[in-house]
Amino acid sequence: MKIIKLFAGVVSALLLMAVVSCNKCPNQNCPLMNGDSLSVNPGISVAFVKMDSLLLNYNVYKQMSEELLQEEEKSRLNLNQKASALQKEVEEFQNKIQHNAFLTQDRALSEQDRLLKKQKDLQELGIKLEQELLVKQQKMTEKLSLVIDSVINVYNLEAKYDFILTNTGKDNILFGNQKYNITSKVLEILNAE
Repeated sequence: MKIIKLFAGVVSALLLMAVVSCNKCPNQNCPLMNGDSLSVNPGISVAFVKMDSLLLNYNVYKQMSEELLQEEEKSRLNLNQKASALQKEVEEFQNKIQHNAFLTQDRALSEQDRLLKKQKDLQELGIKLEQELLVKQQKMTEKLSLVIDSVINVYNLEAKYDFILTNTGKDNILFGNQKYNITSKVLEILNAE
Protein backbone atom coordinates (compact mmCIF):
# COMPACT_ATOMS: atom_id res chain seq x y z
CA MET A 1 0.00 0.00 0.00
CA LYS A 2 2.85 2.37 0.84
CA ILE A 3 4.50 1.59 -2.50
CA ILE A 4 1.30 2.47 -4.34
CA LYS A 5 1.01 5.75 -2.44
CA LEU A 6 4.66 6.52 -3.17
CA PHE A 7 4.16 5.75 -6.85
CA ALA A 8 1.04 7.91 -6.94
CA GLY A 9 3.00 10.74 -5.36
CA VAL A 10 5.78 10.42 -7.93
CA VAL A 11 3.28 10.36 -10.80
CA SER A 12 1.52 13.41 -9.35
CA ALA A 13 4.83 15.25 -9.06
CA LEU A 14 5.72 14.40 -12.68
CA LEU A 15 2.32 15.62 -13.85
CA LEU A 16 2.73 18.82 -11.88
CA MET A 17 6.19 19.39 -13.37
CA ALA A 18 4.78 18.82 -16.86
CA VAL A 19 1.99 21.35 -16.27
CA VAL A 20 4.43 23.91 -14.88
CA SER A 21 6.88 23.38 -17.73
CA CYS A 22 4.09 23.64 -20.31
CA ASN A 23 3.01 26.93 -18.81
CA LYS A 24 6.52 28.18 -19.56
CA CYS A 25 6.40 27.13 -23.24
CA PRO A 26 6.78 30.11 -25.57
CA ASN A 27 4.56 28.53 -28.21
CA GLN A 28 1.65 26.11 -28.18
CA ASN A 29 3.77 22.96 -28.70
CA CYS A 30 3.37 21.61 -25.19
CA PRO A 31 1.48 18.30 -25.02
CA LEU A 32 -1.00 19.45 -22.40
CA MET A 33 -1.73 22.77 -24.06
CA ASN A 34 -2.68 21.02 -27.31
CA GLY A 35 -5.08 18.69 -25.53
CA ASP A 36 -2.79 15.71 -26.04
CA SER A 37 -2.29 13.25 -23.23
CA LEU A 38 0.85 13.34 -21.17
CA SER A 39 2.75 10.12 -20.90
CA VAL A 40 5.72 9.71 -18.60
CA ASN A 41 6.63 6.58 -20.53
CA PRO A 42 4.42 5.62 -23.47
CA GLY A 43 5.06 1.91 -22.82
CA ILE A 44 3.58 1.93 -19.32
CA SER A 45 -0.05 0.91 -18.88
CA VAL A 46 -1.91 2.01 -15.78
CA ALA A 47 -5.37 1.22 -14.38
CA PHE A 48 -7.11 2.09 -11.15
CA VAL A 49 -9.66 0.62 -8.76
CA LYS A 50 -12.01 2.75 -6.68
CA MET A 51 -11.70 0.83 -3.42
CA ASP A 52 -14.70 2.44 -1.72
CA SER A 53 -16.97 1.52 -4.64
CA LEU A 54 -15.49 -1.96 -4.77
CA LEU A 55 -16.11 -2.63 -1.08
CA LEU A 56 -19.62 -1.15 -1.10
CA ASN A 57 -20.60 -3.59 -3.83
CA TYR A 58 -18.57 -6.64 -2.81
CA ASN A 59 -21.02 -9.18 -1.39
CA VAL A 60 -18.51 -10.89 0.94
CA TYR A 61 -17.48 -7.52 2.41
CA LYS A 62 -21.13 -6.63 3.02
CA GLN A 63 -21.69 -9.96 4.75
CA MET A 64 -18.54 -9.67 6.88
CA SER A 65 -19.42 -6.09 7.84
CA GLU A 66 -22.93 -7.14 8.84
CA GLU A 67 -21.58 -9.99 10.98
CA LEU A 68 -19.13 -7.65 12.68
CA LEU A 69 -21.89 -5.09 13.27
CA GLN A 70 -24.17 -7.75 14.78
CA GLU A 71 -21.39 -8.91 17.06
CA GLU A 72 -20.74 -5.33 18.16
CA GLU A 73 -24.45 -4.81 18.87
CA LYS A 74 -24.58 -8.08 20.84
CA SER A 75 -21.54 -7.01 22.90
CA ARG A 76 -23.04 -3.59 23.62
CA LEU A 77 -26.36 -5.10 24.64
CA ASN A 78 -24.60 -7.53 26.99
CA LEU A 79 -22.49 -4.72 28.47
CA ASN A 80 -25.49 -2.39 28.85
CA GLN A 81 -27.53 -5.11 30.60
CA LYS A 82 -24.72 -5.72 33.07
CA ALA A 83 -24.30 -1.97 33.61
CA SER A 84 -28.04 -1.62 34.31
CA ALA A 85 -27.94 -4.49 36.79
CA LEU A 86 -24.94 -2.91 38.52
CA GLN A 87 -26.71 0.46 38.64
CA LYS A 88 -29.68 -1.16 40.39
CA GLU A 89 -27.35 -2.76 42.93
CA VAL A 90 -25.68 0.60 43.56
CA GLU A 91 -29.07 2.26 44.06
CA GLU A 92 -30.09 -0.49 46.50
CA PHE A 93 -26.81 -0.05 48.34
CA GLN A 94 -27.34 3.71 48.61
CA ASN A 95 -30.90 3.13 49.83
CA LYS A 96 -29.64 0.73 52.52
CA ILE A 97 -27.02 3.28 53.61
CA GLN A 98 -29.65 6.01 53.89
CA HIS A 99 -31.91 3.77 55.98
CA ASN A 100 -29.13 2.33 58.15
CA ALA A 101 -29.95 -1.20 56.97
CA PHE A 102 -26.42 -2.50 57.49
CA LEU A 103 -25.83 -3.92 60.96
CA THR A 104 -22.15 -2.95 60.97
CA GLN A 105 -19.94 -0.49 59.16
CA ASP A 106 -17.70 -3.38 58.11
CA ARG A 107 -20.67 -4.99 56.37
CA ALA A 108 -21.38 -1.72 54.51
CA LEU A 109 -17.72 -1.36 53.49
CA SER A 110 -17.64 -4.97 52.33
CA GLU A 111 -20.70 -4.38 50.13
CA GLN A 112 -19.18 -1.15 48.79
CA ASP A 113 -15.93 -2.99 47.92
CA ARG A 114 -17.92 -5.73 46.17
CA LEU A 115 -19.76 -3.14 44.05
CA LEU A 116 -16.53 -1.29 43.21
CA LYS A 117 -14.93 -4.58 42.11
CA LYS A 118 -17.97 -5.37 40.01
CA GLN A 119 -17.73 -1.92 38.39
CA LYS A 120 -14.02 -2.43 37.65
CA ASP A 121 -14.74 -5.89 36.19
CA LEU A 122 -17.43 -4.36 33.98
CA GLN A 123 -15.03 -1.70 32.70
CA GLU A 124 -12.41 -4.37 31.97
CA LEU A 125 -15.03 -6.44 30.13
CA GLY A 126 -15.90 -3.40 28.00
CA ILE A 127 -12.23 -2.90 27.10
CA LYS A 128 -11.82 -6.62 26.36
CA LEU A 129 -14.88 -6.72 24.08
CA GLU A 130 -13.70 -3.60 22.25
CA GLN A 131 -10.25 -5.11 21.71
CA GLU A 132 -11.76 -8.37 20.46
CA LEU A 133 -13.85 -6.45 17.93
CA LEU A 134 -10.80 -4.50 16.77
CA VAL A 135 -8.86 -7.73 16.29
CA LYS A 136 -11.75 -9.24 14.28
CA GLN A 137 -11.99 -6.10 12.19
CA GLN A 138 -8.25 -6.19 11.52
CA LYS A 139 -8.43 -9.87 10.52
CA MET A 140 -11.36 -9.06 8.23
CA THR A 141 -9.38 -6.24 6.62
CA GLU A 142 -6.34 -8.48 6.14
CA LYS A 143 -8.46 -11.26 4.63
CA LEU A 144 -10.16 -8.83 2.25
CA SER A 145 -6.82 -7.36 1.26
CA LEU A 146 -5.42 -10.79 0.44
CA VAL A 147 -8.50 -11.74 -1.59
CA ILE A 148 -8.55 -8.46 -3.50
CA ASP A 149 -4.80 -8.62 -4.17
CA SER A 150 -5.17 -12.19 -5.41
CA VAL A 151 -8.07 -11.33 -7.72
CA ILE A 152 -6.25 -8.31 -9.11
CA ASN A 153 -3.16 -10.43 -9.77
CA VAL A 154 -5.25 -13.07 -11.57
CA TYR A 155 -7.11 -10.37 -13.52
CA ASN A 156 -3.83 -8.75 -14.49
CA LEU A 157 -2.42 -12.00 -15.93
CA GLU A 158 -4.63 -11.30 -18.93
CA ALA A 159 -4.95 -7.51 -18.71
CA LYS A 160 -1.18 -6.99 -18.37
CA TYR A 161 -1.17 -3.58 -16.70
CA ASP A 162 2.16 -2.33 -15.42
CA PHE A 163 0.49 -0.56 -12.49
CA ILE A 164 -2.92 -0.85 -10.90
CA LEU A 165 -3.58 1.99 -8.50
CA THR A 166 -6.24 2.28 -5.87
CA ASN A 167 -8.02 5.10 -4.12
CA THR A 168 -10.66 5.72 -1.53
CA GLY A 169 -12.74 8.78 -2.21
CA LYS A 170 -10.30 11.33 -3.62
CA ASP A 171 -7.24 9.71 -2.06
CA ASN A 172 -4.22 9.52 -4.42
CA ILE A 173 -6.15 9.71 -7.71
CA LEU A 174 -7.62 13.16 -8.17
CA PHE A 175 -8.69 12.38 -11.71
CA GLY A 176 -8.75 9.21 -13.70
CA ASN A 177 -10.10 8.64 -17.17
CA GLN A 178 -12.93 6.15 -16.71
CA LYS A 179 -11.60 3.91 -19.48
CA TYR A 180 -8.80 3.00 -17.05
CA ASN A 181 -11.20 2.30 -14.18
CA ILE A 182 -11.26 -1.48 -13.75
CA THR A 183 -13.32 -1.46 -10.54
CA SER A 184 -16.37 -3.13 -12.10
CA LYS A 185 -14.27 -5.86 -13.73
CA VAL A 186 -12.52 -6.68 -10.45
CA LEU A 187 -15.87 -6.58 -8.62
CA GLU A 188 -17.39 -9.05 -11.09
CA ILE A 189 -14.57 -11.52 -10.38
CA LEU A 190 -14.80 -11.00 -6.61
CA ASN A 191 -18.56 -11.53 -6.48
CA ALA A 192 -18.33 -14.53 -8.83
CA GLU A 193 -16.06 -16.27 -6.34
